[in-house]
Amino acid sequence: MRIFIVAAAAGLALAPFHTVRAQGTWRLESSETLPARSPAVTHRLLTLQNDRALEMHLVRFDRSRAKLRVLDLAPGTTVANAVQANGGLAGVNGGYFKLNREPLGLVVSKGVQLHPLEKAKILSGVLVVPPRGASLLRSTEFKQGSGLGDALQAGPFLVDRGRPVTGLNATRRAERTVLLADSQGVAALLTTAPVSLAELGQLLAVPGLLPGLKIDRALNLDGGSSTALWVAADPPFSRPEWKPVRNAVAILPSGK
Repeated sequence: MRIFIVAAAAGLALAPFHTVRAQGTWRLESSETLPARSPAVTHRLLTLQNDRALEMHLVRFDRSRAKLRVLDLAPGTTVANAVQANGGLAGVNGGYFKLNREPLGLVVSKGVQLHPLEKAKILSGVLVVPPRGASLLRSTEFKQGSGLGDALQAGPFLVDRGRPVTGLNATRRAERTVLLADSQGVAALLTTAPVSLAELGQLLAVPGLLPGLKIDRALNLDGGSSTALWVAADPPFSRPEWKPVRNAVAILPSGK
């Protein structure tokens, strides 16, 4: 099973910022707005600080003008290639997979189930994308039915109902790829420099830490060497995966 994550890149245009105190000693040190081709997408490089600096790429999208899509990648296809080929505005790597590229957990792409739901401690959540909107569900909450456009099982949950999930690993720091949802559904994609799951769950649950986003649920995806982020801009922002991955989560214009 592959579990890897994303290294933060340097930012571009500097935007005004203010410092926000986080739980413990984490605080928001800076927020840089990076170029994005579509006004439906906002891309920021955030720097958090306590005893060390932690960089994050936050990609928010306007749900009235954009939607999520789970993309199945053919062998040799990169996340950037797949997102661009589908007319995407931005995208990250998706869920876990075996060495033979077989996905772990539920994968539904464009209405076609590519792999069934599985029971495993790490596969605690499901990204569900019906015809409108997108949400994060516990695997135990998910009920399969008709009309499901896309879905992706992953985990673990980092934040649930605004609170950090307990029992997460607090010692292993690695790059992370995360889906973020507010009370209205999935609102953003996130990649981070190395951080433990427990640290990430704690800081994501701090009100006001991420600009303009009150996180209700956060679901961890694959990370480490699998982590990738691509954003349409001139030129595009690209942080490619180090090794091939099986699927991706893309932000597409609503009409696609």
